[in-house]
Amino acid sequence: MINSDILNSIKKITDFSNSEIELILSKFETKTVKRKTTLLAAGEIANEIYFVVKGCLRLYYEKGGDDISVFFFTEGMFAGAYDSFISQQPSRLYIETLENSELLSINFTNFTKLFDEIPKMNEFVRKILEERFISLHKLFTSQILDSPQERYLNLLKNNPGLVNRVPQHHIATFLGITPVSLSRIRSRIAGK
Repeated sequence: MINSDILNSIKKITDFSNSEIELILSKFETKTVKRKTTLLAAGEIANEIYFVVKGCLRLYYEKGGDDISVFFFTEGMFAGAYDSFISQQPSRLYIETLENSELLSINFTNFTKLFDEIPKMNEFVRKILEERFISLHKLFTSQILDSPQERYLNLLKNNPGLVNRVPQHHIATFLGITPVSLSRIRSRIAGK
């Protein structure tokens, strides 16, 4: 049985009929994945996108032996390396599970079939991509305009539970700072 979270998420985004929703959900496969599982490695083509029922996924790059966290996906979010998935070109990103996770996945073939079968899929995907674009634009702008402490405070405000679920060194790279700097920021905030 498909989790009601995805059903509610789909209904919030686009007004599909019940038969359209049934068809969409029939294309998804349920996956239970252990923490620290690599779902996508750089150089591979992203052949799936995911809906996170339970758990936390990390999207990241590797550079010079270090990894740089770009985004965290948690419950109720669609997750994936969208550029690779849509273009069917090798990804420069990695996706890993940070927690034991329950995912619903859809592969590229089933995803593209939905566009032929349900015309509203264009609107649905456009809205998801618009939402993700806005989120990434805010992150990009924050990296330019905000101090590291402001970026951390924004993270606490907008996603307070994330700092308890994600290792601090991943939070630091996401904020564009070192773990030592993050520790100092957290100490300053706790001292106020």
